[in-house]
Amino acid sequence: MMNAESARHRLLPMFQRYQGLVGLLVLMAVAFFVAPKANVPGNLFGSTFFSARNVEILMGQLAYPGMLAIGATFVILTGGIDLSSGSLLGLLNCVVAMRLAHGSSGPSSIGICLLLGAAIGAAIGAIVSYSKLQPFVVTLAGLVSLRGIAYIYTNNGNISGLGDALDWIESPYLGLPVSGWLLIGMTLLSGLVLTKTVFGRRVYALGGNFEAARYAGVPVNRVRTGAYAANGLCIAMAAIVFTARNHNGQPSAGTGYELDAITAAVVGGASLLGGIGSVFGTFVGALFIVCLNELLILDGINYYAGQGWKGIIILVAVYLQNLGRRK
Repeated sequence: MMNAESARHRLLPMFQRYQGLVGLLVLMAVAFFVAPKANVPGNLFGSTFFSARNVEILMGQLAYPGMLAIGATFVILTGGIDLSSGSLLGLLNCVVAMRLAHGSSGPSSIGICLLLGAAIGAAIGAIVSYSKLQPFVVTLAGLVSLRGIAYIYTNNGNISGLGDALDWIESPYLGLPVSGWLLIGMTLLSGLVLTKTVFGRRVYALGGNFEAARYAGVPVNRVRTGAYAANGLCIAMAAIVFTARNHNGQPSAGTGYELDAITAAVVGGASLLGGIGSVFGTFVGALFIVCLNELLILDGINYYAGQGWKGIIILVAVYLQNLGRRK
């Protein structure tokens, strides 16, 4: 009995570390049996889910949810949360679209979007850090306020006539859209930042034990503000890709995306208590969410039922993380 208990203690942390990959493999197995069949060239196993066309669609859809999830990982690692990411994406989408519609160049619009995203993210992080308010409260206020600003900025309308300045982002390159390569690059860069830099180690320390980090001399307020700034930068990249994909500006853009971002990070092994997780796990978690959404669409399952499944997935993933901490 002791050997079995010891084995569970050894295997549980390993399972938690790769729980996103385990979940993705289980989802692939489910898709093999339940996805619609169509025996046409290019369909592996005769399944529409495993078709070459569907893989291309999945990679195109993964970019901005993946970028949002990477940003969420920075915040979650500090022990925080961001409920405003969808609203900020909507606002930045409108900013980029408005500039392009009025004749601004693509590079300048991208630069303004990135600077604005990082600045708003840093502002939210500073409010959380220096006011001592709970991240849930601050970012909930951001969710409402940023969405309202987006509607005021666009006079409650959509923006069209953007031109082709961002078309290169969705152009194929070596079998993937450029947006997919941007996501891969962001994943690698964020992984290096979190594992190979002083800032990254401080992010983990802050989420692992806030008081111990503070007593050890970690500038906790600046680190937390920096994590939210990194999150804002990732959201800005996601907004640019979203604009390139949809060719318009929508003040309603990004509604509910914060749920997918948090779900992807948690499924990928990040703990909502902070200090545990990785962007590589988050990448797999984001792929899991995108594949789940596509499978639900192919099977004709109601959108709101899909949202319910995502809530259940979050509960299971958080339970596994908390179980591991208790062990």
